Order: sequence, then C-alpha cells, then structure tokens
Amino acid sequence: MSDEAFALLGEQGPFVQALSGFRPRLPQQELARAIESALAERGTLVAEAGTGVGKTFAYLVPALLSGRKVLLSTGTRTLQDQLYHKDLPIVRNALGVQVRTALLKGRANYLCLHRHALAEQEHRWRSRDAARHLALVRNWLPATESGDLSEVDGLPEDSEILPRVTSTVENCLGLECPDYNDCFVVQARRRAQEADVVVINHHLFLADMALREEGFGELLPSADAVILDEAHQLPDVASSFFGEQVSARQIQELARDTVTEQVNEAPDMGSLRDTAGELEKAARDLRLAMGAEGQRGTRDALLGRKGVEDALDGLADALERLGQILELAAERGKGLESCHGRCLLLHQRLKAWHQGAEGQVAWFEVFRHGFSLNLTPLEVGGLFARQRERFPCAWVFTSATLAVGKDFGHFTRRLGIEDAKECIFESPFDFSRQAMLYVPPAMPDPREPGYVQAVVERALPLLEANGGRAFMLFTSYRA
Repeated sequence: MSDEAFALLGEQGPFVQALSGFRPRLPQQELARAIESALAERGTLVAEAGTGVGKTFAYLVPALLSGRKVLLSTGTRTLQDQLYHKDLPIVRNALGVQVRTALLKGRANYLCLHRHALAEQEHRWRSRDAARHLALVRNWLPATESGDLSEVDGLPEDSEILPRVTSTVENCLGLECPDYNDCFVVQARRRAQEADVVVINHHLFLADMALREEGFGELLPSADAVILDEAHQLPDVASSFFGEQVSARQIQELARDTVTEQVNEAPDMGSLRDTAGELEKAARDLRLAMGAEGQRGTRDALLGRKGVEDALDGLADALERLGQILELAAERGKGLESCHGRCLLLHQRLKAWHQGAEGQVAWFEVFRHGFSLNLTPLEVGGLFARQRERFPCAWVFTSATLAVGKDFGHFTRRLGIEDAKECIFESPFDFSRQAMLYVPPAMPDPREPGYVQAVVERALPLLEANGGRAFMLFTSYRA
C-alpha cells in the first residue's frame, strides 16, 4: 500500500508550508491512504468521514497524483463551483502537479445560442423583469468564454427567460443546429473529454447513468475512477433520475417552443399556435384543480379530488391533438420535428402515470405556478448496480453521514453496492463538549409569512450569547 498521499498531508508535506493554519489530521491522512489504494486497485470504497476530517483534500490529493482520468462528483452546483474554483487549485498548487482539469455542468446551465437568438426575436415578454434579464444576457454574451449563465451578474436562478435561452435533451437540435460548432455545451464536453480531472455534480452524473444524455456521455466509459462526495444524497437523486416526470414547466416549454418554431418553419400553419395555446390552458386547468401549493401525495389521493380526473383527461386530449398536428408539420423543419417527439413522450408519460406500474410509485407535487406528476421506482439498487457494471473503474463513495450505528448496510443496499471496503473516520471535534442541539418549540410552518421573523427571534439571542462566531445554513433561496 502506497503512503504517498498519507505523507503529503502530514507534518513534512507541502500543505504545512503552503497553507497558513494547516494542521495534519490523522483521520484525513488515513482516508487519503484508503482512497489512494482504491484508485490503484480499481476497487470500491465506501468511507464515512465526520465533520472536520477534511475529506475534500483527502480525495483531491490521491486523485491528482493518480495519473488517471478521474470524475469528481458532488451534491450541488454550488459545491461543484467551490470544489473547482477554490479547493482544486489550492491542492494542485501545493502539490505542484500539471493536471488538466475541467468543470462540466448540465446543459441547462449553458446559454443555447440558437434558442437565445429565437428569444431575441420575441417582441413581447410577460414582465419587465424578463426583458431586463434578457438584456443582461445580451450584454454578457460577447465576453463569455464558457457560456455558463451563473456568470451573469443579477440574473436570478428562477428567471422566466432561462428555459427560453437554454436547451434540454428533448429540444436540442444536435448536429442539425445552425450554431452547433459554437455551442457552449459541445465546447464544455470537449474540454471535459480532454481533461485528467473533471468536476461534475450528482444530477449530471446520474442523468448520464439513466441514459438521458445530459452532457457527458463520452466521459464515463473513459474514466478510470469515480469519486462521489456527499454520497448520502445519491439514493434519492437516483430515484428521481431512474423515474419519469410530467411537469407544468415541460408542457409550457413545449407549447411555447411549438409557437416559436411554427413562426420560423411553418408560418402558414396557424392551427399549431391555437392548439399550443389550448395545451397551455389545459395545464393551467389541471393546476387549479390540484389545489393549494406545497402539497404532495399519491396518485390515488389526487384522483379522488373533484375535477382532477376531468382536468387530466383534458390535458391528455390536448397533448394528443397537438401531437397529431405536429406529425403533419414535422417535415417542415427540425424544430417542429423535435417538438413532435417531445409531445409524444409527454403523452406517453402521462398515460403511464395515470395507469401506474408494478414496482413504481405514482405521486404528485404542487407548486405555486405549476405541478409535477412523478413515477418513481421503489428500488434503484439493481438499476444502479447494472449501470456501474458497465464501467469497471474505481468507485469511491464518501460523506459525513453514510453509516447508521457504524453499519453501512442501509446505504449499500439502496445502491446495490457489494464487495466494497468500508471505513469510518471519526470527526476530530469533541461534539459532546463543544456542541449543543437546540430545537426551538412552537415554530410556525416554514411556508407561513411569519416564519423568517420567528427564525430571527430565536437565533438572535444565541448569536449574542456566543459573541457572534456563527455560520448559518438554510435550505431555501428566500433565506
């Protein structure tokens, strides 16, 4: 067993000199050694590393030293950006290694030049904010090299223009696109294909595993190692990606794209515009029938509500009518051909959700302006295991919370992981002496208007008692 990674993170290693305040931690060194061994042997490692172990450096050091193609996946785009822009450069500079790296996100994060051009042709937007956001993108475009819309200052993550200026697997024109050679997604793929270390996120990773070519179908077969941080999120994310969904947003995008492509490719087919409008109305009718926002439940519970069955039938009929007209129009252009395929797929998924399937649960969720109808497999372990068998490389699963009572069985069963080496590296923090759990009583529901004020009133005395020194985490954009 090599001890190179262990030594580099120790007293005589480069990090002591390169980073002010760096202190060697034995659990971090041992984790790095275990990961180095897994990479060398193309094995599977499941490792829990408690808070404060420093697992990011523990996997970056062996990854950069391995000389292999490594995919690093983390839980969110925010953590992905932090890993790529902050942690990775620090470790690479400390080690003094010449390693080609790349950041790859899902296609919804990159500007689609073709769809942006179509959006610019629209002279009416529903709100001033939309027009202002489009202007932000317009002014940013000449200067960007990556096309990553997170670079656009002042552009909200929920801006209504984003679905209009980005692409999906369903509406991407691929090689038929007039902007294919300049496509930001294609360029990002190429950079990732040429890199030694690629930083991705779980949603992108699982989209590829679920055969929904989301952006790096060429990468997994060429990878020598996959390191998955925040791996405790994988089972739930896998359930969504191995399932199917029909959402109000998908329907709205299909209707609007149909109108846009009709203007460009079949201006004489006014019936397309009218039928697309009927589809949007059918989606709104279903949303109204579903009731208040914030709900989720089973299909049977939803179908028992007054007006829902009729609204679902209306949506299915509207999809069928649009599909029939799009079939006639598909030969007029690639855009309308793509819309036809998307319409057929949504109609098929809606029918499957309504009928149900063995081994899957049909459920719904209601949002302020939309809904989702979801068909989710009850068990994804077999699916995940079969996908892993396609890629015989090293696999490392790590997180601060993987074991239950020092037993990894629950996690490994959910993902179908067998014959893995399992390790627990305890946190160096003395939680029993240095930490306290406080659950405030009588808090309002997070959806209620007074919730934020209640959080402030509970938190402020604690902050004052502690003299500040606080880091507050929230799970909502509003916070």
